[in-house]
Amino acid sequence: MGARTFNSVAVAIVAFAAAAAAANASPASSSSFGVGVSAYAFDDAAYSYCDANYPDDQAYRAVPDAKLELVQLVVRHGDRTPVHLIPNDNTTWTCDGVAENIYLNGAGQPETNTTGAFRQLIEIPSWNGKYGYANQVWRGTCDVGQLTDKGKSQHRMLGSKLRGIYVDKLGFLSAQPNNTDEIYVRTTHVWRTKNSAESLLGALWPKRDITPQSAIPFHTYPKEIETMYGNTDACGKIRTLVSKITDSEQFQAFLKEQGPLMARLSGIFGVSGSSWKSSWDGYIDILQARHCHNIALPCSDRSSISGKATPKCATAEDSAQVLRNSHYEWVFMYRDHPLSHSYLGLVIGSLLGTLKDQMQEHIAGKTGNLKFALYSGHDSTVAPLLAVLQASNRNMLWPPYASNILFELWKKNDGSRVVRVIYNGQVLKLQPEFEWCDLNACALDTFYKHLDEYIPDNIASECA
Repeated sequence: MGARTFNSVAVAIVAFAAAAAAANASPASSSSFGVGVSAYAFDDAAYSYCDANYPDDQAYRAVPDAKLELVQLVVRHGDRTPVHLIPNDNTTWTCDGVAENIYLNGAGQPETNTTGAFRQLIEIPSWNGKYGYANQVWRGTCDVGQLTDKGKSQHRMLGSKLRGIYVDKLGFLSAQPNNTDEIYVRTTHVWRTKNSAESLLGALWPKRDITPQSAIPFHTYPKEIETMYGNTDACGKIRTLVSKITDSEQFQAFLKEQGPLMARLSGIFGVSGSSWKSSWDGYIDILQARHCHNIALPCSDRSSISGKATPKCATAEDSAQVLRNSHYEWVFMYRDHPLSHSYLGLVIGSLLGTLKDQMQEHIAGKTGNLKFALYSGHDSTVAPLLAVLQASNRNMLWPPYASNILFELWKKNDGSRVVRVIYNGQVLKLQPEFEWCDLNACALDTFYKHLDEYIPDNIASECA
């Protein structure tokens, strides 16, 4: 498929997805539990893995008769290079537009640049193997899993949309913050989440002063205690629950049904191991990262085969089915399996507790001037949050790049408080059979009560 253009691939993917949707329209189910992948109602006609939708500053409306008090934003990082490598990869990834000037402060002088500025560059040497490890990574200027120029632009667009709402329309946030007290930022230790936050904030507050005194603090937990995704190193019980879910009769039947596709693609990619037989995570990463950059899908390496045999290549139809299999895998694990509730408590319950505590402390007047909190994470941050909220099938599709969940805390004129939840520009819709609240204006007590079902009393003991 090396000579096939992206346009033909994209058309084929859309056509295949539309045909599959039509074929599944009659027997479709709103839950994946007890239902195979071919009968599940994906509701994915307008879905794109490559780009999330943004809040619309023109269409946005305030909650009637209420005053906005706090905005919490949870995002997935923007477009990135793959995190799964395949051997003999001859693609080129360029990240020249994502660069940072850095410097160090002197000890005891936190506001003084004592080293001068530096810039880190990713260098991938010639692939001759003489002094390094040949054919282990692609060509270009990108690290593995690095935010791309496109990913930076996605979060700048998101930041500009947020400015249009919270600065220009509502006057809730300062046009240019005089201090950083109204802002709280947390990222994971993974660099692309930091770069995404930088890009978003750079557009939310453009032309901000770059002096050390105006630097916005980025809070990051050591990865050993990270709570913005399922930390299997800190909580071994997560692995136990994953095994129970994936060893279930239904999931094994799903893997068996889709096994021929998995086997063929792993052969084309040149990969092996248990993870490539038990999950679609690596497959969606390899295929969608390329699809989003107009890069031809992988073909098998035929360099060691004599003659003129045609390489075997992944197809647009393969990519579309992998995408659906990935959607199905995650909704089955996060939302629909009988063990999903326990699984979510360990995976994202601590972050839920953090969000709730921040709301409570804000109401109690313990957060100072805080108005805006940003949590920059991953697809594995966003998806479990959506599952906790019992999001509809359309909203449980794999979170696209730069996906965004807004939790808005409003105080009504009668003194009561409500929470609005907006996902990728729309008030979050729930499964019809699990509409526990209207998330356009959910009473705060009802919202807290729902979160409490997933927030652990003691995560350490529950992980033991």
